Amino acid sequence: MKRNTATVLMIFGILLTLIALNLAFLVDKDEDETEEKSKRSTYRSTPYGIKALYSLLEESRYPVQRLEHPFTDLPGLHNVGTLVMIDAEEEFNPAPAEFESLSKWIASGKLCVLVGRKISVPFDEHTYVATQLAGYGKEARVLQPTDLTRGVTKISLSDFASSVRVQSSTAIAHVGSDAGTVVADTKLGKGRIIILTDPYVIANNGISKADNLTLALNLLAERPEGDIAFDEYHHGYGISGRAGGATAGVMAYFSGTPVPWMMRQLGLIILLFVFSKGRRFARPLPLKRERRTTNLEFVSSMAVITRLARATDIAMQSIYTEFRRRLCQYAGLPPKSSSAALAEAASRRAKKNPARLKALMTRCEEVASGAPASDSEMLKLVAGVRELESSLKL
Repeated sequence: MKRNTATVLMIFGILLTLIALNLAFLVDKDEDETEEKSKRSTYRSTPYGIKALYSLLEESRYPVQRLEHPFTDLPGLHNVGTLVMIDAEEEFNPAPAEFESLSKWIASGKLCVLVGRKISVPFDEHTYVATQLAGYGKEARVLQPTDLTRGVTKISLSDFASSVRVQSSTAIAHVGSDAGTVVADTKLGKGRIIILTDPYVIANNGISKADNLTLALNLLAERPEGDIAFDEYHHGYGISGRAGGATAGVMAYFSGTPVPWMMRQLGLIILLFVFSKGRRFARPLPLKRERRTTNLEFVSSMAVITRLARATDIAMQSIYTEFRRRLCQYAGLPPKSSSAALAEAASRRAKKNPARLKALMTRCEEVASGAPASDSEMLKLVAGVRELESSLKL
């Protein structure tokens, strides 16, 4: 027992140590986010997320939704008319097949709002969008009056805003400075592409600055029919088995926490415990043999012993005592009632002859008290008791 207690205490000590180490070295990804490197998702309410804009559009009754499918699924999503793609993460960057599908989707008459500091996308042989670093300072001005600059005087930028260069005959620059263009757009087939080179403009920490909100709403003002879909697939949402994926299951919920490592370590501890308990530490002991006598054999043996010992009184006491207790319950009388009163009450309820029942009870009590009785009489008395038990359903 002492050995088992020591083993259990040791395991709990190791487990607590592992938990403490995991918690001590836990890195909060939200705290590591910066303006230059962050997750631009509409699910996130951190300073660098896009939840504020999404919630505003949703509360303003804009038809918004989150897209958790690859761009190859866009042709089948007939209710989507506008796609907003914001700074896709490198590990979830769209594949070439997705950009090809996106280009065809836009050319069919859709709108794509592309937001990011590092963009290099050849939509087709005549349309190429690329960005490069530029020193704008903290603000940019309107370059010309257009539908995108309606109500906009200046916009607030971060220190990392880049300049966009659009290789297309239909490209138009809307907002920028001498250092380059921040907002531009171009036609692609029947559709349109709008480029914004600084996610800060629509992020939670920047949308309230200067005329950023007005610009953000202007980006979606002249849009085709259909929902406005914010791309979340390329932020990891909806990707099976990926952290944060909608179909990643329970483990995705604990992504970025010590829980997965704690579960693995706990599993290892359990395996070690099972291994240690499964080993033999002493000589093998033979299995204890249990008696295989059946209940019927036991009763038969007791009957033989009783008969050989002529202990008819003991046998009768065992049978009659239980019978009398049940008969008292049936008649509704206390256990200490006289046999005459018990026989009268039971017979009245069962509509039987009280004299016969009283005679049976009197003789059983005499034998139980030590009066001699032959085997045939004992058999007759027991048969009478069992018959009454059966008829009265005792």
